[in-house]
Amino acid sequence: MNIKEGDTVRFLNDIGGGVVTKIIDRFSVEITNEDGFDIPVKISELVVIDDVEYSSSSKNNDIHNEKETEIDINTDNIFYPDVNFDNKLGDDINVYFAFVPQGKAGNSNLNLYLINDSNYNILYSFIDIDNTNKGYSNAVGVIDANTKEQIGTLGFDSINNISEYIFHLIFYKKGEFKLKSPIDKSFKVNPVKFYKEKSYKESDYFNEDVILFSIISENTMLNELENITEKEFKQIIKQKEKIEKPQNHKSPKKTEQLEIDLHIHELLDDFKGLSNREILDIQMDKFNYELDNAKKTHIKKIVFIHGVGEGKLKHNIRRELDKNKNKYTYQDASFKEYGYGATMVYLK
Repeated sequence: MNIKEGDTVRFLNDIGGGVVTKIIDRFSVEITNEDGFDIPVKISELVVIDDVEYSSSSKNNDIHNEKETEIDINTDNIFYPDVNFDNKLGDDINVYFAFVPQGKAGNSNLNLYLINDSNYNILYSFIDIDNTNKGYSNAVGVIDANTKEQIGTLGFDSINNISEYIFHLIFYKKGEFKLKSPIDKSFKVNPVKFYKEKSYKESDYFNEDVILFSIISENTMLNELENITEKEFKQIIKQKEKIEKPQNHKSPKKTEQLEIDLHIHELLDDFKGLSNREILDIQMDKFNYELDNAKKTHIKKIVFIHGVGEGKLKHNIRRELDKNKNKYTYQDASFKEYGYGATMVYLK
């Protein structure tokens, strides 16, 4: 439904209504109701009952068309802005995607920022994929070198509607410069992450704590990771698991609950270049390790956070439990805490 600020609306499934005062995102708006309170509401729950601006805007457009004149736009100011260069960065590119809470972290709408920490201008396209696999163009534009820019807003009530974000980036400077390959990067979004205050961390780019994703980061460590063999990579994973292996409790008393997040960005610092099959294998290795280690550490129950996505990880976890771990029982974890994105396993 096409809805805009100033529209008079009523609730589709309730009594009352109000006036749209703010567009939060493409899923939700803020309305001022008859009592003067500002309320966030999903667009799908509203119907427009008054659109008085339509006729007047049509007349204005007719008048404008009659008086239309040619306007000369200087695109150099748009595509080649005056930028501040950081000599320490040289030709390295670092680009980040940030979720910045408008209020209390874990309980407020989120401003979406693109951060360009480089001496290149970036021509960008920002797309989101909803949970029905439909793509929507959120924003396009140019972000200057060494700047950050708000490119959208995500209403807190809309978090579960987004399953993936996609960025297309092209890097350039005015005049002669070192060529950089365009970037096509996607992020699978785990809604559970946004509900946890501890997910929001301090960064160099904001005064408040944020959730920060790296789109591209050019440094020596990253290049070394990209050049290691698959055998070396698996060895690193095994060493990481040994380091993270929890110590046995002295007391045989079982703890109430252990939470394991199987999202790949929680298991690895960098997973660029891994295939979906390799990512799934790493996640299942972690799942099996935690189950096999559970009796030694006296765990009573484990919540495995697998997310919603396409459901492949959830399907493989439950197939493994049914086939090889049938001594354990399981069910969906708390919907209030995890939505549809987690499985609770009970150990006997």
